[in-house]
Amino acid sequence: ERVLLRFLRARNFEIEKTREMLIKSMAWRKQFNIDAHLDFWTPPEVIQKYLPGAWHRNAKDGRPIYVLRLGHMDIKGILRAVGEEALLRQALYICEQGIEKTKETPQISSWTLLIDLEGLNLRHLWAPARMAMRRFTEVMEQNYPETLGMVLIVQAPRLFPLAWTLVKGFINENTRRKCLVYAGNDYLEEDGIHSYIRNSDIPDFLGGPSKCDIQCNGLVPREEYTLSTEDVLSNEAALQSLYKNVTLKKGELHEVTLDADADSVITWDFDCVLGGFQFSLSFRSYSEAHCNSSLAAMVQMAGITYPSTPSPTETYSDTLVEDGTVSNYCEGDSVQGSFYVSKPGTYVLTWGNTHTVQGSKTQPNSLKATFLYTIEMIEPKDYAGSVSSLTSSFSNLSSVGSCWNTSSVASWNSMVSR
Repeated sequence: ERVLLRFLRARNFEIEKTREMLIKSMAWRKQFNIDAHLDFWTPPEVIQKYLPGAWHRNAKDGRPIYVLRLGHMDIKGILRAVGEEALLRQALYICEQGIEKTKETPQISSWTLLIDLEGLNLRHLWAPARMAMRRFTEVMEQNYPETLGMVLIVQAPRLFPLAWTLVKGFINENTRRKCLVYAGNDYLEEDGIHSYIRNSDIPDFLGGPSKCDIQCNGLVPREEYTLSTEDVLSNEAALQSLYKNVTLKKGELHEVTLDADADSVITWDFDCVLGGFQFSLSFRSYSEAHCNSSLAAMVQMAGITYPSTPSPTETYSDTLVEDGTVSNYCEGDSVQGSFYVSKPGTYVLTWGNTHTVQGSKTQPNSLKATFLYTIEMIEPKDYAGSVSSLTSSFSNLSSVGSCWNTSSVASWNSMVSR
């Protein structure tokens, strides 16, 4: 009865839609032997050691609580160590555990998810990780409808609005309505998590007295990796089209220009596959040049266009963005970064196989440099709309509006992992 009721709720009690959803889910469970998953699934050692999550007590309404310290989870490292299939299997295992736990309490058919975002950074926004999360979400919504009763998100940092903008599109509206987000230490306020969790059951890492048996072991060591970034991308056509592969000979540059409006957010993600290179983000200023007008006319008549460079009658200068640097990267580096656009105009992302750092000296690079990259620009309406939806949806959190606004992403934010 509980199972049927969950599927009915997911389809607004429309019988035919419920029947279709239930039949598909039953076929899926049979195909992947989900009924025996609790008995036969043993998580890989990497997941056991580096997935910081566990069941922890019950909420005031009786729902069992699963705690995930997502900010301390190296999802990129886990994916490259064990692959998406193993991580999905672990997610299914947790869902099956949740269903069993709800059977222990009458009238309870769902569980509470407590997500700790302390430590959330740009590494968590790696595109393949977001794509994996999309697929996990689809599987959960299709086969475990209405098992998630509430999502408490605590210690959300300034980066959270950007993260929310990038992932909210594949979380259905019903699930989004179940989310309560607490910025910083707001979870300690009068309308904080103790409204839903007994004081005696609040985890110790949130200042409560209850010991939470979760280990945060940091980044997965590179020697545990079994998959390269190329391997991860090869399993997903959408990712292959998202990333571009570039090889630079000695002295060559690769530039990408973007015209950005104020309040946009530019994000980048690249992996150094071979050799080393420099990366920078600059603002491009144009000025009229005193060039030969007849030459400009000849170029125009010939129909020659320069899609990523100014016209022959213009010159330009590039200036590093505020707080930006020219950074050196070497083989194996993985970089995620973002930039909040306060000044509208043209921005240039540049990769150059010009120098590499060896010891304390900067020397010319004689090797080819190969890297994979993807760039996303979040428009003002999307980013501002995401922040607005947060402040309006969670109106009981009065401090959200003051903590998060359209400039809450740092002007320059970039990190490298090896």
